[in-house]
Amino acid sequence: MTWAELARGAGGLLTHGGAQDLVDCLSTDTRSLKTGQAFWALKGPRFDAHDLLSPELARVCPGWVIEKDRLPDSAPRPAHVVEVPNTLKALAALAAQHRRRFDIPVVGITGSNGKTTTKEMLKSICLQVGPSCANPGNWNNQVGVPLSVLELGCEHRYGIFELADSRPGDIAEVARVAQPSLAVLTNIGPDHLEFYGSLDQNFKTKSELVESLPEEGRAVINIDDRWLAGLEPRLGARAITFGMSPRARIYFAGPDELVVDRHKTRVRLRAFGTLSRYNAAAAAAAAWALGIDAEKIRLGLESYVPSAMRLERLSHPSGSEIVLDAYNANPASMRAAVEAFCDEFKSRDKILVLGDMKELGPQSGAFHAELGEWLAELPLAGVYLAGPEMAAARIALERKAPGFAFRYALDPLAWTDDLRRRLDARTAVFFKASRVMKFESILDSLSCSIT
Repeated sequence: MTWAELARGAGGLLTHGGAQDLVDCLSTDTRSLKTGQAFWALKGPRFDAHDLLSPELARVCPGWVIEKDRLPDSAPRPAHVVEVPNTLKALAALAAQHRRRFDIPVVGITGSNGKTTTKEMLKSICLQVGPSCANPGNWNNQVGVPLSVLELGCEHRYGIFELADSRPGDIAEVARVAQPSLAVLTNIGPDHLEFYGSLDQNFKTKSELVESLPEEGRAVINIDDRWLAGLEPRLGARAITFGMSPRARIYFAGPDELVVDRHKTRVRLRAFGTLSRYNAAAAAAAAWALGIDAEKIRLGLESYVPSAMRLERLSHPSGSEIVLDAYNANPASMRAAVEAFCDEFKSRDKILVLGDMKELGPQSGAFHAELGEWLAELPLAGVYLAGPEMAAARIALERKAPGFAFRYALDPLAWTDDLRRRLDARTAVFFKASRVMKFESILDSLSCSIT
């Protein structure tokens, strides 16, 4: 791509530099910027990257993309400068134009839980066929999706993009960039209720992905989810269903037995629990919709290795089994992950280390209290809670008087030493909280390592 093409695609003007010079790659983050990368200056509610434009940055960057009239005439500048009305919208416009260059299957994945794991599992399957482009890490928002789409190249057979949301219209906005030909909806749960207010609005927002499909575009839906099951009659033959029962076209008949359109195959996943099998079934259903055969689906699923902080298994010098699932948390994912942990380690003394589930809005207290009441009925050896929201879970546990010991504190440091003394070869310990709680730091203090 030349600087002239970038300016045209972004809806801006090249105000400085050679039009036919090539753009190598882009970055929106000065902290990770490498020599030779052009800098795209974004502006958000709490930051403005135009404040970072400096003579030093001009020396290491071949060019900047900035908003119009933000650079004084006398200011130092790099070899190229493109000015646009709005840098965030310009990034989306450029990525959308870039996407239209490739006539390949593109999968958009959304849902309350399992988006990233489903994306990584599907990528692992697609790589059995050929090179595939997918979001790195959690690049799933209005910035990450355009940057991911711009990575599409002529060598790619498939595009696989996770699309995240927190407000109405979010999915429609990123779908206009990714332009999926196949949609995957994993489930609908009480995530981001602080912004949605209701599950109905959450469902409507995630359904924007289906509305973004072309006329013949198909949708992979979780038939066990009551919200998504309602889409099947409307989609008709365009619906590909997955789940845990023969009602679905792709389902798990047992822990290791995957059924793909009546064809049974044995799959040994490296991830455990029902939630992992749901993610695997969603990925298999998407792959099947793409025309990938059952053997490659099996190979791809068995090649998948869980990402960091997503049911990640760690070891401890004491011999205790550690599972870290602290990338995010909401009521549905919390219960599913705890159930998976209890099932996987049923012969061990099970200890839960749980932190706040954030962004639940006015219902947060009720959700945490429900969690406490539910925990009281589980076969556990102990529970450690931290964070202001978890106070409601503590009260519920006190009321239910469970048969195991539990501790609560605002800060995990208050009970970390006590937890450390309980680690031994008989115990299995599960960590889960919303990302902002940074529960992985507890593991650092406990000297855990990757298995």
